Amino acid sequence: MMNAAKGKIPGPQGGIEIKKTICSICNPDSHCGVDAYVKDGKIIKVEGTRANPHSGGILCPKGAAQRQYVYNKDRLMYPMRRVGERGSGEFERISWEEAYEIIGERLKGYKDKDGAQSVCFFSGFAKWYRMGLMRLASAFGTPNYGTESSTCFRATQLCWKLVFGAGTQPDFENAGLLVLWSKNPAYSQFYQSRLIFDRLEQGMKMIVVDPRNTPMTEKADIHLKLRPGTDGALALSIAHVMIRDQLYDREFVEQYTWGFEEYKDYVREFTPQRGEALTGVPAELIVKAAHMYASVKPAAMMVSASPVVHHVNGVQNYRAVMMLIGLTGNFDIKGGNVVTPYGYCYSSSFVKTNERTFEGERYDGIKGIGEEEFPVWFRLIRDEVQAVRIPDYVLKREPYGLNAIVGFGLNHRMWPDSNYMLEALKKVGFFVNTELFMTPTCRYADLLLPACSSMERREIKVYNENYLICSEAAIEPLGESRNDMEIILELAKVLGLDDEMLGMTYDECMDFLLRPAGVSLEELKKHREGMYAPVICPHEEQAYKKKGFRTPSGKMEFFSQVLSDYKGREGYDPLPVYRTPYEVYPHLSPAEYPLILSSGCRKPQLVHTRCYRMPWLTGLEDTSLADIHPEDAGGLGLAQGDEIRISTPKGSLEAHANITRAGQKGVVFLYHGDPQRDPNELMDKDYLDPISGFPGYKSFVCRVEKKGEESYE
Repeated sequence: MMNAAKGKIPGPQGGIEIKKTICSICNPDSHCGVDAYVKDGKIIKVEGTRANPHSGGILCPKGAAQRQYVYNKDRLMYPMRRVGERGSGEFERISWEEAYEIIGERLKGYKDKDGAQSVCFFSGFAKWYRMGLMRLASAFGTPNYGTESSTCFRATQLCWKLVFGAGTQPDFENAGLLVLWSKNPAYSQFYQSRLIFDRLEQGMKMIVVDPRNTPMTEKADIHLKLRPGTDGALALSIAHVMIRDQLYDREFVEQYTWGFEEYKDYVREFTPQRGEALTGVPAELIVKAAHMYASVKPAAMMVSASPVVHHVNGVQNYRAVMMLIGLTGNFDIKGGNVVTPYGYCYSSSFVKTNERTFEGERYDGIKGIGEEEFPVWFRLIRDEVQAVRIPDYVLKREPYGLNAIVGFGLNHRMWPDSNYMLEALKKVGFFVNTELFMTPTCRYADLLLPACSSMERREIKVYNENYLICSEAAIEPLGESRNDMEIILELAKVLGLDDEMLGMTYDECMDFLLRPAGVSLEELKKHREGMYAPVICPHEEQAYKKKGFRTPSGKMEFFSQVLSDYKGREGYDPLPVYRTPYEVYPHLSPAEYPLILSSGCRKPQLVHTRCYRMPWLTGLEDTSLADIHPEDAGGLGLAQGDEIRISTPKGSLEAHANITRAGQKGVVFLYHGDPQRDPNELMDKDYLDPISGFPGYKSFVCRVEKKGEESYE
């Protein structure tokens, strides 16, 4: 028995039980299956669930460090009320009943005084409970429900809708060629990289578009190493070659697209030579990639959730990229880019759930945050506001003021000029945050509500493979922490909301969500490792031939009729016009700030700020590094490890130089999520894409100086 316990062998001899759960540290498209080894109510080891067809037993470093995540010293254990000044971190423990009572009184008071729109509900990470939070906001009567997707996936979704009316997924399992555009699944989605590497061994070709060298570029037939923010110019140059050399799919273009002639005229100026000048990609590689993508059939394109739209010309850049799918005739065909139904919790699958029914419609009795400024966002996204403008509504109180913010995982570091958002949290009348950890943002809250991790709750999950699981709670919730969805259902009660969905128990909610999949919650629980959905939606290939596209023209649009509607008032270009940051914001001086600052690169062991509190992960390598090309380092007199100062028009931060050819000359790369050197603090709050409102995280201007040799003006 002692040996069984020491060896962490499950069974009655050692008192160790395996619980089948999931890891939710990173994006919901992953959420790998986890076997949690539990002894005496505590997790002692984690392994990947081999029977899970999505993750196949793999755990990335983040998942492998799950115990340091769950049992972290920063975990919030009890409801807390602020007793000191905002930012002081002084709180006292209170009961859940007291917390709910305070929230109910404050929110109802603000609603009576200034209207429900003066209250904002916001979701950061994770995302699984968002349907409940959106319904809570709508039932309360406010249009102001927002999420971290205001700087993540939604702008990419906006691009899909502008071009095709719907999103797609790459069917690379049947593709002869995969175009991987600004995505590195080897670091962000391990399960995808495993499948891609298998397909490459079977003979699939691959083109990778990425400003950095990655494990994916090492496997690529062609690596198009572009400057950050020039994706649109590269896509337009590829299109130029395809049209010039008569490589495009004439039948698809002539029968199923809108505005091709105008688009054709525009791309004439984007010769491979001009493409090279704009992007840094050699002209001959642009030609080679265009010929390969147009000639290898079928071909699939895998795009990322956000890097391309994290530019001030992001929407137009991604529109230009996505148009290549139609130009080559690879839209909604086997081995191409297949239209898939919007699945559960941001994952695409052919399993239908009642998520949308539960979510309901966003309350639109009054204009939401950012609606005047970003009309296309509200026309096409509809179900959430553009949250980057939350601090303006608190501090400027125009067109109306925000009095209260109810946050679930709200992190002020998400915002450009994150100190501006912090200032808003200092001034807002009431701020409550539901969180796993005591974060710097939490220090400014009036109330803190402790949330569970995925190891401490049951949760339904629908994977891309049409596979379902109701994860098990590996352990009891630590302290008095609670599941986010249960908190939302309790808030509905204290707010006196008469809503059928919000009146359900948590189990009733999960059972309701599963009904269209043909399985009950009780039945799914019996399949501890999960099961394939009994009912899936059939896929009708090339349905657009009968039903058209969900665009105003009913066709794929090279020339956007939606953007054309706002051309006069907003100045939006119906064509995917390419513009540099210096053109969008002409006050920025390349002479004063000659380098591009690109933030958001990931390490495989880190995601957002949450992983920086886990020593197993931060101890793997120095997290203070800024990647600089050797030629730039030489001109600045820098050696490896030198302390440097990175300055922008907004401010500066210090880091250590990492001299590497991983990136391009003229670009400084800072890694994503480090709370000690937050590049978002260096960005102006108005440095945004004018269509989506997305911040230009990946291409801001900067200069670099060796510490001690700075020139202050």
